[in-house]
Amino acid sequence: MKRFMMKSTFMLVIFCLFILSACSGASESAQSGKSSGSNTLTVAQNADAITLDPHKTNDHASANPMQQVYNTLVDLTPDMEVVPSLAESWEQVDDLTWQFKLRQGVKFHNGEELKASDVKFTYDRLLDPSTASPGAFLLEQVSEIKVVDDYTVEIISKEPFAPLIYNLTHVATGILNEKAVTEAGAQYGQNPVGTGPYKFVSWKKDSEIVFEKYDDYFDGAPSVDKLVFRIIPESSTAVAELKTDGVDIMIDLPSQHISQFENSDTVTVDRVPSFSVKYLSFNMQEKPFDDPKVRQAINYATDKEAIVKAAYQGTAVPATSPLAPGLNGYNDSLEGYPFDPEKAKELLAEAGYPDGFSSTLYISDADIDTKLGTILQSQLKKVGINLSLQVMEWGAFLDETAKGVPMFVLSWTTVTGDADNGMYALFHSKNAGGPGNRSFYKSETVDQLLDNGRKEIDPDKRLTYYQQAQETIVNDATWDFLAVSENIVGVNKRVKGFENMPTGTYKFEGISLE
Repeated sequence: MKRFMMKSTFMLVIFCLFILSACSGASESAQSGKSSGSNTLTVAQNADAITLDPHKTNDHASANPMQQVYNTLVDLTPDMEVVPSLAESWEQVDDLTWQFKLRQGVKFHNGEELKASDVKFTYDRLLDPSTASPGAFLLEQVSEIKVVDDYTVEIISKEPFAPLIYNLTHVATGILNEKAVTEAGAQYGQNPVGTGPYKFVSWKKDSEIVFEKYDDYFDGAPSVDKLVFRIIPESSTAVAELKTDGVDIMIDLPSQHISQFENSDTVTVDRVPSFSVKYLSFNMQEKPFDDPKVRQAINYATDKEAIVKAAYQGTAVPATSPLAPGLNGYNDSLEGYPFDPEKAKELLAEAGYPDGFSSTLYISDADIDTKLGTILQSQLKKVGINLSLQVMEWGAFLDETAKGVPMFVLSWTTVTGDADNGMYALFHSKNAGGPGNRSFYKSETVDQLLDNGRKEIDPDKRLTYYQQAQETIVNDATWDFLAVSENIVGVNKRVKGFENMPTGTYKFEGISLE
């Protein structure tokens, strides 16, 4: 049996660019509830999960807690190599059929053994229209999940489906147990059951999610007994907790805090290039954003270099495309829109807005988004566009932007390392709203190119489709392409085995504590 071990060599190149560390001054005295000295790993993130049901969301704040509970059939290494997880091997039988051999003896947290029927249940549920899963696009081309025997399952697609193996690394395809889902009913998202290294214990909304190690984990029980995600929206508060051992790991450490840890005896700042693109976008079904000249004017009016300097302190680069550099299919010939406010004014006049217009910019309450909102408000005012800022809590922000808002700032991380994940959900007209296309963008050209990219099995030809799609999307000014930032994580030095990922999603099973 042929095992597919796919690897994108350019990922290795980009990943090896740098891993920088900085340290800082002496540690401060510990507070009550500190993590140091215990066998509890405490992780700070700036927003709470929406749900722990992988079929009911597709957001980053939910992904990291879910990564600890669930396993997918295959997994990604930091250099984007596809490796076994619940499937110990796999082969492509023909252009439409992939066969997976499952590990035997894997147990769910409720004691049930993993069988091929669980894989079928999971993927059927993901694709069921009644589930209304925002992750359904990941398996949209699949026509049948076939149980061959208890440990063999086949995935059959309607047509060649090139990104399938990458899409199966997405946490939305994490394998569920039918009995657990059925028993929990509508409450499953608050009572998750997987095969992962940590079992769910409790969830205090907007405060903390607690897990404990799963002793029967198929790859060996974690070294850490207890894992706690603390929800700390204010970055200054999370930084203070990191400095005083209140948390061990701080995800998304804002760049302005890096200097606080220079020469630190207790904290390392781990930085890697990310696959995340920050963008400003629009509801393209509404005036004035239905006019490409208006969208292009906003791109010309935005000084990306100033944004990188002021909002990211140089830990980002201006974005020139919907994909981050290093991803397969990235079009490096695109140069983006230069900063040219006079050109912006000309385009606004041609579009019928010589005096500009007023609108509302929706942003989440994350530090970086509020900062970007203020900068964009200032920059666009200089060409006559007056913005009111609407700041919202993360979950409410996602709900509102899925319905359609005039303007919004958001980011997308290509978590599978494949161009399909970075473009299909965001720009195909099928995925308007919650699945990812919150701009309500419609382009027959782009739809066709993205469909071709899914079907094309020749790797070089496939990537050409994505590069052509990027060119059209940039010319249409579907987004104002802002920045590609680093993934910056603060890590207490007692934490051993942390692996930073360009995808910004982390698994903590390999961590030990000193």
